[in-house]
Amino acid sequence: MSEHAAMTQSDVAKQTVYALSTVSAYETGTRIPSADFAERADKVFGTEEVDAKTGEKKGDLVRLQRLVEQVSVRPWFRDRVAVERQAAEIREYESYQICGLLQTEDYARAIVSSVRPILPDDAIERAVALRMTRQQILEPDDGVPLDQDNAPRLWAIIDESALNRVVGNPEIMRAQREHLLTMARRPNITIQIVPNTEGATCAFGRAFAVLVSQNNSSVVYFEDIGTARYVRDRDEVSRYMLVFDYLRSCALNDKQSIDLIKGTRNES
Repeated sequence: MSEHAAMTQSDVAKQTVYALSTVSAYETGTRIPSADFAERADKVFGTEEVDAKTGEKKGDLVRLQRLVEQVSVRPWFRDRVAVERQAAEIREYESYQICGLLQTEDYARAIVSSVRPILPDDAIERAVALRMTRQQILEPDDGVPLDQDNAPRLWAIIDESALNRVVGNPEIMRAQREHLLTMARRPNITIQIVPNTEGATCAFGRAFAVLVSQNNSSVVYFEDIGTARYVRDRDEVSRYMLVFDYLRSCALNDKQSIDLIKGTRNES
């Protein structure tokens, strides 16, 4: 026990094969530990248990991770998180705000804090931690085990109005725009902006996401106030795919989009 108590973050990172920055984020509570990390950590700390009949892993940290994740994720959002983690490609359209997978922590906190009735501080921090945790899927070198290098492709289409809407304060918006420029440089991320001059588009500002799995099956996700809808019917999914393609044709290409973001990053 004393041996485990003396372990540093570097020791845990090395033995779980996770990045040090990720282990640090788990310890400080800014991210929710993944189930995989909990399993590896149970082995490291000698708290691993396996059900002899079912083979299910029930170590102390695995049980705690499931509890934390359960209370952090709204029931109607759990399917989105589960599908997102297995996705090969995510196509997302947003008109009102920056996509959750591309938000900074301060921007996410300001968005979550705008919910009415006002959420208690601990609920806000859990929601922000979950949002930052979801972004791990886009960070194979920093947010997932070092021996796993697969990451989904994110194609995000965002209305220019979301760049101009001041969320939180001007400083938060400037940092958010800089973050978009950083993320756009990643090989698995494409960001396109629909300029205000384009006028009305075929989605009429209704945000949605298409999540494509490794076996090429797809589900469409979109939110309502306090709930969400999942579309799995093949014909309906195809319709949303077509809408996304039309939105891409309305949007600036990726280079032009970056130039537009650069042009607005000092505005608020």
